[in-house]
Amino acid sequence: MLYLNLCSRLTIEQQLGGRKAVLDRISSAEISKTVETFGDKATVVIPRRYGSEQGELKEFISVGDRVKLELGYNGELAVEFEGYIREIESGFPMKLYLDDETFFMRQNSFVKSWKEVTLREVLEYIAPGYEIECHEAKLGKFQIDNQSTLAVLRVLKEQYGFYSAIRERKLVCKFKFEMAVAKQVHVYDFEKNVKKGNLKYKRKEDKHIRIKAVSYSRDGKKTTETVGSKEQFATVKTLSYANKTAKELRELALAEYKRVSFDGFDGTVTGFGLPRTNAGDTLKLISAREPERNGKYLVESVTVRYGNAFFERINKLGYKVE
Repeated sequence: MLYLNLCSRLTIEQQLGGRKAVLDRISSAEISKTVETFGDKATVVIPRRYGSEQGELKEFISVGDRVKLELGYNGELAVEFEGYIREIESGFPMKLYLDDETFFMRQNSFVKSWKEVTLREVLEYIAPGYEIECHEAKLGKFQIDNQSTLAVLRVLKEQYGFYSAIRERKLVCKFKFEMAVAKQVHVYDFEKNVKKGNLKYKRKEDKHIRIKAVSYSRDGKKTTETVGSKEQFATVKTLSYANKTAKELRELALAEYKRVSFDGFDGTVTGFGLPRTNAGDTLKLISAREPERNGKYLVESVTVRYGNAFFERINKLGYKVE
């Protein structure tokens, strides 16, 4: 990795007019991706070599323009972020603050009420034009009062436990443990492609975690099941669901407790630009010298950092994958 040449490309397409500007390199970038919150973000710094053209560049670009950021090695570029310009810091150097598809979902507004409605019907109403992938759950009575798409998705997460993600033109809305099912497995070998590890090994008996599962029925009744540590200062994690029985709640709580209570590492591990780890993937850690480090973990979040002399991915580990 140390002998590879960094490369980058930033493409900006005007929201009005459709003209494109292509910058064949950037100065630096930081991208945040996570399964915990809805929407990825990025900050891009325009290099000094475009200084003489900044006046023209500032006139060309504006908030709402579409952007595509590609990063890589030795001329082989891969798309790391696509979205829209949220803010332009037009000093020197120029900085662009970017949102993904959530950019427009923050700015719209809806008003609607239902006596009986399904999750799918709500999503189709607040996200027209998107393919919907979700549970066929009944929400019962539901009201939207001058709220944006993003605000409604936040309500669905806080009150019902449904997490959301954008995958191209598809809006996915499911429970967290389903959102985190990894489709990609990447290998980090501590003796080969790990830059830095900020990890602490913890035994499951040392993790004082309590899981509280709550379900809201159509008539407003609240059912709660709690499992895990009974210690006074235990970390309490609350899961919200809709229309679950006490038995179903307990099974869900026990499954989550098993996921978060394990013998293994907490913390972050930093690799290079490749492999391209992303939030929700599985990271397989291996070490010939310290085999106790071996294990598979959910990548809960990734911070991608790129600059003139570095390209790295800081991976925050979630639960241990069986």
